[in-house]
Amino acid sequence: MKPLLHVPTISVPEAKARVERFRKVLSGAMPEENIPRAVLIPIADILAIIDKYQFTDKDGNTRNELQGVRAYFAIKEADENLPNDVTALIVPVNLKGQDIINTNYALGDDDVDTDIYDFTKPCPDVCDPESPLFVP
Repeated sequence: MKPLLHVPTISVPEAKARVERFRKVLSGAMPEENIPRAVLIPIADILAIIDKYQFTDKDGNTRNELQGVRAYFAIKEADENLPNDVTALIVPVNLKGQDIINTNYALGDDDVDTDIYDFTKPCPDVCDPESPLFVP
């Protein structure tokens, strides 16, 4: 059996209350059906980011240069066939707590080869309507 994770968790009732509060706050700004419920973050993509910043030190120990990842909430620009989708842009965070962007944009390049990842899938669209957190 794997050891228990020692990370903060909350109860289902507390989680539901937070989700309900979030939806209530946003209900004044947009129609109910447009309020984002969640974003799915594919584990394979997170593992790929972790792998990119993993290295072996001179003593043969595996190390990682990341503290974690940061999610920036964003809305894609709508067109006729695509509604505004809330996504989370994922950015790796170094051990000093700084975003790793890796771009030449500051040099005037409109470079899409960055470490700003857009692989999340929004809910509505990719949802679990059976989840206790899928509140009305």
